[in-house]
Amino acid sequence: MLSIANDLAEGLSTLRRPGDFFASGTIELMAPLLEVAGVGPVALPLLPVQAEQLVAVAERAPYGRGEETLVDTAVRRTWQIGADQVRIQGKHWTRTVDSILARVAEGLGVDEPVAAELYKLLVYDQGSFFLSHRDTEKAPGMFATLVIVLPSISAGGDLVVRHKGREVRLELRSPDPSEVVFAAFYADCIHEVLPVTEGCRLTLVYNLLRRGRDRRTMKARRAGLPHYCELGVRARNRPARIPQKNWVSRWNMRIPPPNSGLRH
Repeated sequence: MLSIANDLAEGLSTLRRPGDFFASGTIELMAPLLEVAGVGPVALPLLPVQAEQLVAVAERAPYGRGEETLVDTAVRRTWQIGADQVRIQGKHWTRTVDSILARVAEGLGVDEPVAAELYKLLVYDQGSFFLSHRDTEKAPGMFATLVIVLPSISAGGDLVVRHKGREVRLELRSPDPSEVVFAAFYADCIHEVLPVTEGCRLTLVYNLLRRGRDRRTMKARRAGLPHYCELGVRARNRPARIPQKNWVSRWNMRIPPPNSGLRH
């Protein structure tokens, strides 16, 4: 009996509470070497003159609606630079990203290692915004999006994330130039970026990938269900898989139609 009790206690110690639908925070930054094709090294905090240079080599960021890829500054007004045009170097940067991923994994309730794949560098100048939309899978194993706001001076531009009737509003800026702000959220969350009212924000967008074998664990956590695999307990009745429409477009984003509900 004592052995069973010890085994149970040991098993329970490995369990974690289901994570939330988002994770955010700040972390100290040892400035990396950031280089952008056509611009060269970019100083951090971002200088106004270099913000203009970045905009000059960027393109208007599109969005997807159904099978269409559109550029409409009444829906999305921001600039994007492809990952293949961006290079970030420095051993401290690697450590910074690893620390962010560890905190994000804990906040989202993910037990297995999480990989980050750079997707875009976004430049939010004054007036930039993005109406409510939902991301979809941009790479195999993608389950969430991570944004890292590099040191830059701006105001406004809060990130609003919604899920299952809940809403969180995140300030993506830090008054300390030696910090970066990060936020991550599951890909099925509806989110929007409110207008930037002043200055210019420089943001790295990453696809978060989880290549673990037991994908049911993550789905259970997303549903708020306990997971007892560490104790060897298997649920007899598993939740039914509900088919969902394919929202994938060229840019893997979709603007939800009016009164559309969240996907789960």
